[in-house]
Amino acid sequence: MSHKVLPYRLAITDLDETLLGPDKQISPENVQALARLRAAGLTIVPASGRHHDNIVMYAETIGGLDWVISSQGAVVQHARTQELLYELNMPVELSYEIQRRGLDFGFDMIAYHRSGVYKEIGSDWSRLSGVHAGMTDHIVDFASLADNGLIKLIWYSSPDRIESLRSQLQPEFAGRLYVVKTEDDALEFLSANANKVTGAKEVAKKLGIQPHEIIAFGDSNNDIELLSWAGMSVAMHHGRDVLKNKARMVSPPGPPESAFARAVDQICQ
Repeated sequence: MSHKVLPYRLAITDLDETLLGPDKQISPENVQALARLRAAGLTIVPASGRHHDNIVMYAETIGGLDWVISSQGAVVQHARTQELLYELNMPVELSYEIQRRGLDFGFDMIAYHRSGVYKEIGSDWSRLSGVHAGMTDHIVDFASLADNGLIKLIWYSSPDRIESLRSQLQPEFAGRLYVVKTEDDALEFLSANANKVTGAKEVAKKLGIQPHEIIAFGDSNNDIELLSWAGMSVAMHHGRDVLKNKARMVSPPGPPESAFARAVDQICQ
């Protein structure tokens, strides 16, 4: 294994479809790639739309995990000490509006709160969404969450309805909420200042690291800001075209479960 010295100190990586394969596991190839980055002196920080609790479950496999960027960058928290470095909650009135409009549309909704992940009703979309949202079966009235620690709301519906509303609501809420389609059937709403760069800047400040010393890895729409900002960025070959156009490099083609490892090989050449 090469221990090439790299001009970077921090590696920030998306989880789903980047570090994790389609089976939601970290492949042996990607585990080795993480070890290669650590041997080159880099700190590894996951950055995901998942809830903090649904990221730290991978701590042992990732190895040496300290800071975690979760909920699209709205939360930065330490994996072991639980120190909260940063948290951006949804504005209360806007959270009520998104909740009301989601109910009017008849959508399933999931709420991310600092205490966990919740839903209001159980239905087919909620059950399906749990596969990729890391959702629990906690059912609560979302209105009880809005005043204290509500981080984001997610609408789930058919891909055509989600895309139609994305194109409508992104301009409508510009400057007021961050609206992003993370999956074909999922539309997320967060504080206007929430994205993975927001969380990455907090970690970099804490560690005394500059943007040009950071490598970012990702595959989807919620990685665009991060890969555009980092000094070096690699999009997964199977990722969204819009992201590949923003990244400085694209991983070589191959199985998606080892795309991250191929990206690291490319960086370390």
